[in-house]
This record gives sequence, C-alpha cells and structure tokens, in this order.
Amino acid sequence: MVFGYASLSGGFLKLSALFPVIFAISAYAVKSFVTSPISDQLLAALDVPLAKVPALAAVSLSALAFFSVVPTILGLSFYQAWDNSNPRAAKTREALKPFPAIGRIQSAHDNTLEFLAYMAPCLWSASTLGLDELLFAKLSALVLIARVAYLPLYWLDSNALRTTAFTIALFANLAIGFAPIFPELVLPLLSAAPEAAAP
Repeated sequence: MVFGYASLSGGFLKLSALFPVIFAISAYAVKSFVTSPISDQLLAALDVPLAKVPALAAVSLSALAFFSVVPTILGLSFYQAWDNSNPRAAKTREALKPFPAIGRIQSAHDNTLEFLAYMAPCLWSASTLGLDELLFAKLSALVLIARVAYLPLYWLDSNALRTTAFTIALFANLAIGFAPIFPELVLPLLSAAPEAAAP
C-alpha cells in the first residue's frame, strides 16, 4: 500500500487540498492532449477513419471491462478453488478481504463497468448534436488511454495517480458530452474553435 504524499487516504483537509490539484492537472492534461500534435499522430497511427474512433474507444472500453475481471478470477483460483456456480459470492468485499491486491483488481473492474454508464450519454450527446469529428476522436481516444492506465495504477495501489487517470477520463468524457451543448463555454477551455461544436 502506498502512503504519504502519494496517497489520497486521509482526512478532510488533506483531500480538500489534493483534489483541486488533481482536477487542475486533469483539466490541463485534457487540453494539452487535444492541442498536441501527439494526438494527431496517434489518430493517424490507428488507421481508422476519424468518424469511427469514438465507436472504437467505446467498444474497446467494453472489452476492457470484460477482460479486467479475468485477473480476479485467476488470482482467487491461485489461492483457493474458484466456484463458478457462485462467482458474485466469491468476489464480495468480505470474501476478498484476505486478498487486498485481488480486491483492488476487482474494484478496478467494477469501476470500469461503472464508467461505461458515464460514457454512454456523453457519446449520445456528441453523436446526436454533431460534435466536430476530429475533436470527438481525440477526446474519445484520451478517454480510452486514461482508462487503460487506470487499471494497473489501481492494481499497484497508486491511488493519487489512479484518481488522476480517472479524472482525466472523466473530464474528457464530459467534454465530449457538453461541448456540443455549450460550445461557447467548453471549446475555449479546450482551445478548440467554436465552430468545432457542430457542422
């Protein structure tokens, strides 16, 4: 377990001091990624049409959610026989207490499933209201990158970095959803032209 400055475990004052820092870092990371030539190079390397990148990110995140439970199952089977007739009972908090690392792996899986619910309305908003194709692709790619990074950071109990990865994905996701609704407000925060909101 990671303690000290690298941990978000603590009281009200510590969390009140650290959350604004994480939020600022995350907002800066989203803006930097959108405006960086690295994001253009990444999209070119994908060899997928820009219009398909958000779908690729969403479907990849769905696959990630499924496969992220495999380490829990294999980890538990290493210590005890896996009961596939009662898999949910085998993965409760109480059942995982003796195995804190496996508990973190399961929590990362649970959070990945939960993030799909965050993502769905934002993708719907951007698709329905016509968010600029390039901006939509860049933000979607960043959501996926941050969510992939989130898993090992959670497994390793690097909770400040894990929370930062979560927040980067969340901010990029919210930008996807809100940019076509409030382009005058959101696009300047991303340094994107206001006409990037809709065709």
